[in-house]
Amino acid sequence: MLVGGLFLAGCTAPTDTTTPTDTPTDTDTTTAPTIGDMQTITDFSAITVSGDFATQPTVTAPYAFNVDKTICETLIEGTGVDVKEKSVVELQYTGINATTGQTFDSSFFNMQPLIGQNGYFVPGFNKCLTGAKAGSRVVMVVSGPDGYDDQGGNSDAGINVGDTLLFVVDVVAVQYETAEGQHLADGNQWASVTVNKDNIPSLTINKGVPAPTDLQVTVLTQGTGRQVDAGDAVYLDFLWVDYATGKEIDNSYTSGGGPQANMLADLIPGWRTALVGQPMGSRLLIIVPGDQAYPQGNATPSVSPGATLVFVVDILFSWVPQSQ
Repeated sequence: MLVGGLFLAGCTAPTDTTTPTDTPTDTDTTTAPTIGDMQTITDFSAITVSGDFATQPTVTAPYAFNVDKTICETLIEGTGVDVKEKSVVELQYTGINATTGQTFDSSFFNMQPLIGQNGYFVPGFNKCLTGAKAGSRVVMVVSGPDGYDDQGGNSDAGINVGDTLLFVVDVVAVQYETAEGQHLADGNQWASVTVNKDNIPSLTINKGVPAPTDLQVTVLTQGTGRQVDAGDAVYLDFLWVDYATGKEIDNSYTSGGGPQANMLADLIPGWRTALVGQPMGSRLLIIVPGDQAYPQGNATPSVSPGATLVFVVDILFSWVPQSQ
């Protein structure tokens, strides 16, 4: 619909701006709206939205209408993380064409939330979403130029050039930019972690201490977001070194590639064990013995067979993968 969707490791941020909408099925029981003469509105005084957060809203509006410029209003103010210009988000939403009064897309009808990245939705949606907090319900009235006009409309969704779009959007979850929460530790007996002014970690192996033979998980920062489930996909920042040599193997914090996304089930066994149950926003120090990392070694990046590896991992986001 709006543009934006599931992305996984090895993929860059989504850039497709033509993701098709999904027309609601017969689960859509919305009463057909009364359509009058087109009018231009400048505020939300004539629009009523009712319903609880994360439930299908009931919307009453003076169809048909348009706006000269996009307007936004927060109905429910959340207390979670702010949406930044490029944040990964989980949303529940309803989209209505203000010209026809017809719902053209709805995650509530489709029975699954939208996982996407702000900045890759239609422009007005991006504008209204930026700055919203997790837990918020935002109403957006998006002008034609801020909607699908530059794409020639969206015929699959019945959207013509110039049509104004009305969205009710629940911000279910927002990506953390860095670890955020209660600071609990700076390391353990095997390794120490320091951070710079931008909260980017550095890792030092403590000299003269034999490597552990079991998986070691130390929570450095305790986040407060949703907990990671075994079936989730995850979006992570990480630093890792070889315990024996202290040599850095990879560092997403400083490499320029940025955080990476992947299915938790596709990660090394030590990570799968360490991450389950940990909340978003957490920073972990994980020491993984060779039999739970790369028993046979790894080519890229280069890891010796059976090497004990030490990781600092920030859990920035997790989500249930969408059904295909």
